[in-house]
Amino acid sequence: SGKTTVIDLVTGLLRPHAGTIVIDNTPLSELDMKAWRQAIGYVPQETQLLHDSILHNVTLDDPTLRKADAVRALKEAGAWDFVSVLPEGMHSIVGERGARVSGGERQRISIARAILKNPRVLILDEATSSVDTETESLIQEALERLIRGRTVFAIAHRLSTLKHANRLLILKEGKLDEIGTHA
Repeated sequence: SGKTTVIDLVTGLLRPHAGTIVIDNTPLSELDMKAWRQAIGYVPQETQLLHDSILHNVTLDDPTLRKADAVRALKEAGAWDFVSVLPEGMHSIVGERGARVSGGERQRISIARAILKNPRVLILDEATSSVDTETESLIQEALERLIRGRTVFAIAHRLSTLKHANRLLILKEGKLDEIGTHA
């Protein structure tokens, strides 16, 4: 119904046919797109991990980050419990597309990556839709820490996932159907 299109518009991947997207009183078309996209963190529904270590998947080889930063992010993301008991810890290889870790573990690694990025804007695209309820609870706790103090676009089919949102936009058949709060 247009959720991906809205996100593509906000990130500048698509240009609107009519109207203007405004970020902090500045038209998106006037922003430096590279800088704008660096200010955005993204936690997708299906996390794609590199065939590399957990450490590399969290830091993406950013030379400004230390192992201690990755450990902190993994703890905040609720991932340290499973990472710390792996035989090689953060140096464990996750396999092709993260095949050696569960879906919930992949999501928590993705959340840790977003925590390290410390974005102004965070996009959560069905971040808990493909996990069991116990794992969803762990991911929700991590997300609650991550969303503090930033603008968040959360895409979800389950309304309960969005209970802490200030404003909900309900899309239906490609159009804005409702605006309101969870209540």
